[in-house]
Amino acid sequence: MSVTVAMFIKYENDRKAEMIKAPSDRAAVSEKAVGAMGGKLLHAYGTCGEYDMLFIYEMPDYTAVTANLMLADASGMSKYHKIIPLFSNDNFLEAQKRAGEMTHTYTAAGAV
Repeated sequence: MSVTVAMFIKYENDRKAEMIKAPSDRAAVSEKAVGAMGGKLLHAYGTCGEYDMLFIYEMPDYTAVTANLMLADASGMSKYHKIIPLFSNDNFLEAQKRAGEMTHTYTAAGAV
């Protein structure tokens, strides 16, 4: 089963300065790394605001996602980043159904 995730990245300021001096195709770099882990880059977007880039990719499993996150950390390229799992609408609907079937198994803290 593969997983689809969104990865938001905020680059270190010195790395951004390097990219201004010598533009770097970060999508191509990400595509190579993700591909080496058995994944596929689906989309890459530059962003403004809290993050600099958004990559959406499909990976074979969450271990590969974690390895990609570690690689991004170890490179010193990113100041910080965030991974968000993405689910198809069908998966989200199924999750709602399952949760609805299990409401009797969960009690909020402090509930009587």
